[in-house]
Amino acid sequence: MSHEQLQTLVRGQDHLDRLLIGTSETRATSTDNLRNYAVQTVLLGTSLTALFEAATCHRGCSHGPHVLEAVCARAYNLAASAYLLAMSGFYDESANLVRSIGEIANLVSLSSSDPVFFQDWLTSDPGTRKKRFSPVKVRMALERSGGIQIVDQDWYTRFCEGYTHITPTTKPGMHNDVGRGNAGGVFQADGMRLMLDELANTVVPLAMMVCAFFKFDDLLAELTRNIDTLTP
Repeated sequence: MSHEQLQTLVRGQDHLDRLLIGTSETRATSTDNLRNYAVQTVLLGTSLTALFEAATCHRGCSHGPHVLEAVCARAYNLAASAYLLAMSGFYDESANLVRSIGEIANLVSLSSSDPVFFQDWLTSDPGTRKKRFSPVKVRMALERSGGIQIVDQDWYTRFCEGYTHITPTTKPGMHNDVGRGNAGGVFQADGMRLMLDELANTVVPLAMMVCAFFKFDDLLAELTRNIDTLTP
């Protein structure tokens, strides 16, 4: 690349301004393509509603320690951010957040299948949580207790290797074309489809568990009506 070509790149505040402009353009293209994902958007919107209502005590406050409410708030923020990143063309970064949602979903699932183990998590210190409640330990506890793994080992490994950890074969933001990857948010139909599916497949089961716990029967019924048509 010549010095003249390098000078065409904007710097400083101009670069940040250009980033916002580019993101707006990518979101506009993504919005036009949302019509192809009617089921995912209905499920995601309803799931986010459930998480938000639980997080904010919208239907009434239990006046307890608000641990599950805080978990729901974290999951809501992660899911909303993952959606916004996917709509902006940052699919790998969206996947990073979806991985964290998967960890939360498994932990919430564990609260039903092994309440004693979950109670230990509630009272654990940081050192104990690292040793006993890592994502793999939670998955193993779900296996022992016969609980449901919302995300399993294969899924977790795929997300770590594909979107989180740098490897010699990393090609960031590569979902449609061949090449070295993309720097910045670029609309890619395959990337959008992948992340909407992955986000829905992770957030919806979590939201259904939350609906059952908080007795959001109307939202649970709405999710149940639509879940069978979601792309596996």
